[in-house]
Amino acid sequence: MYGLVDCNNFYVSCERVFNPSLRNKPVVVLSNNDGCIIARSNEAKTLGIPMGAPLHLYKTLIKQNKILVYSSNYTLYGDMSSRVMNSLNYFVPDMEIYSIDEAFLSLKKFNNKTLLDEMFTIRQSIYQWTGIPVSIGVGPTKTLAKLANKMAKKHSSNGIYILTISNQLTNILNDLQLEDIWGISKGWANRLKSIGINNPLQLQQSDPCKVRKLISVVGERIVYELRGNSCLALEEVVNKKSITVSRSFGKMINDKYNLKEALANHVARAAEKLRHQDSLCGEICVFINTNRFRKKDLQYNNSATLTFSDLTDNTTVMIQQAFKLLEGLYRPNYNYKKIGVILLDLKQREKDFINKHYIIQGNLFTYNKNEKINANQSDIDIKILDSINAKMGKMSIFYGSQGITKQRRREKVEEDKWRMRSGYKSPLYTTNWNDILKVS
Repeated sequence: MYGLVDCNNFYVSCERVFNPSLRNKPVVVLSNNDGCIIARSNEAKTLGIPMGAPLHLYKTLIKQNKILVYSSNYTLYGDMSSRVMNSLNYFVPDMEIYSIDEAFLSLKKFNNKTLLDEMFTIRQSIYQWTGIPVSIGVGPTKTLAKLANKMAKKHSSNGIYILTISNQLTNILNDLQLEDIWGISKGWANRLKSIGINNPLQLQQSDPCKVRKLISVVGERIVYELRGNSCLALEEVVNKKSITVSRSFGKMINDKYNLKEALANHVARAAEKLRHQDSLCGEICVFINTNRFRKKDLQYNNSATLTFSDLTDNTTVMIQQAFKLLEGLYRPNYNYKKIGVILLDLKQREKDFINKHYIIQGNLFTYNKNEKINANQSDIDIKILDSINAKMGKMSIFYGSQGITKQRRREKVEEDKWRMRSGYKSPLYTTNWNDILKVS
């Protein structure tokens, strides 16, 4: 059996953990730059606010119904997600983190007779330890566990639903749409309907080979999964093949100073992610865009890539090379909306288990003893920086190119012009000492 644990209205639930006054009130969370609504409480859903709705189109409805609005706080949500996943890992060692608010569990070591009680204990403990309410769906395959989770949210009073191969499953599949099944897109649903497969029950009873020819091998696996034959095992966490960090600006930018500051912050974040997965980078790409929706503005989009002579995870080296690329990309008289960085050609560090340190394969043609000594010292500096920021909070120590107030005044440049709009953002309760919740 497999279980799927899904955090209920996750972003809203995170806000409610540290602000209990939000409970039982309509709450929405916005996307980057406060553009669209990406999370809604059940109360907000009842008032008719759809997923992905542009904020400016629903301001009147929000004001009339006193709906509480929050900017996205991904640092908080990411930390709360880690707490939930670590809590789940306490009960189930074999699990797959599917998304920021979902995880598949392997329940093969659980007793089927006590499964409901075990799931209730997990759900109750997660809420007690983290404050996040979850729904749990259980089924003989991952596809059916995903379906059971939907049933847990809609038709279960205790947030748990166990689905087995029975008449119960037949009735459920007959009442659903094809798009309700995990992995079936609208396009695939239309193709299936063209050959007379109109609902999940008919898909379950169809010829798997015929489905494979019509859509793909994924469709064939879904047929078997709906029959209770597991085809999708839990996936291990795999290191990323590339790392991208980019953000749209809160305001349009045309000066190089703000572009460099934004780029330095993106590179620092990308390098941090790179070191977190113990990888090294062989190439760096910088891209820059104007706003294609502003027809009156001159349009310009470009990118450039640079190959490092040696694999690196050093933030200093990456920022220097990214600035060189920006010099070639920058064009004056354009209003820029976005800049970003992509780390490419990622390689896993090799570990020397005898001496307990990581090995970096150097470049035969660029080796220099003095440079190697400096590089080793730089690596030590980077580790110290990472450890301090992990302990004291992000940006406790940072590079000057990421932005210093005094330097901005000297350069007479507007502060933080490149940062995203987040006028409704909550504090960083769990990752910043200054934002720790105060109880009076």
